[in-house]
Formats: sequence, structure tokens, C-alpha cells
Amino acid sequence: MASEPTARAEVGSTVTLRFADGTEQALHIGESANADDATLITYDSPLGSALLGRSAGDTVRYRTPAGHTTAEVLALGDAP
Repeated sequence: MASEPTARAEVGSTVTLRFADGTEQALHIGESANADDATLITYDSPLGSALLGRSAGDTVRYRTPAGHTTAEVLALGDAP
């Protein structure tokens, strides 16, 4: 029996993350940031680019103003 392909994060995906500090948040990967939408990240931001191609269960490392940190991908879905 063939297994289903693993879902991977791409532009338009909703990605639920657990950050290094233990907080969880769902974010949408988009093409341009909307200042009014705190849940939208661009695909070319440090976190957005680290997420592209990742699957649930993966851990990503990305750059922040305070240095590098990590986040675990908990779930993937399509943006509403």
C-alpha cells in the first residue's frame, strides 16, 4: 500500500508552531506582510524561509534580532 505524501509548508499554508519559550501560535505564510495581521509572515522572512518545505514534527532554526532560536512544526494546513 502506498503512503500518502507528507504535507510540506508552502506559501499559503497555515503552520502551527511551538516556539522555544513553549508558546504555540498558528501563522500564515504569505507573499507580503499586512501590518494589521500579526499572524501573517512572509515567505522571505527568516522564519518564513526556514518553514518552507518543512513538515509536522520538524524543528526549524531561524534568526531573530536577539540571535538564533528554534520552533517545532506542530501542524500544517491551508490558509482560510
